[in-house]
Amino acid sequence: MDASGGADRERELRTLSDLLDLDAFEVVEAAHDRAAKVRRLTVVPSEAAGLCPHCGRASDDRHACHDREAADLPLGGWKTRLVVRGWQFRCEHCGKFFTPRHAALAEGAHATERLLGRLAELATHGDLSTAARFFGIPEKTAERWYYEHLERVRKEPARDLRPVRSLGIDELSTKKGTGGSPAC
Repeated sequence: MDASGGADRERELRTLSDLLDLDAFEVVEAAHDRAAKVRRLTVVPSEAAGLCPHCGRASDDRHACHDREAADLPLGGWKTRLVVRGWQFRCEHCGKFFTPRHAALAEGAHATERLLGRLAELATHGDLSTAARFFGIPEKTAERWYYEHLERVRKEPARDLRPVRSLGIDELSTKKGTGGSPAC
């Protein structure tokens, strides 16, 4: 392959990474199956190091690489399957091996968190079987992913809470700006 072909391929992979917009990952390989309308994107973590869950120290000593497949939101009407290259690290400090967890990938599911969030949203507005069909996921798998996702969301601390600014709002006083409601 000549230099311009390599530059074009690199530009295509950067564009796919931008379109995929998956936190902490970049696309390194892309393939597609026109008949099945499936894009298969191989992604790698952007960071070349990980934090050891045992001792909390950073490590860049890669020991092994394992591929796993994960479903993601469709791109351009095509199903998207990610081949995630996960590195296993060896911590120089404590000597233990670990594979970093990525927030974008759902724990225990072969899917991204954003796919599960959209699945839950569609199931809330309709039913789970329709949402499963929309994403091309078996219904029982979608059901398991749905309930596991809801449980993870329930356990997460609320992020968008704002402080209370007033109690017992007197709507007319608020609109007139007379300050009839006590401020907290």
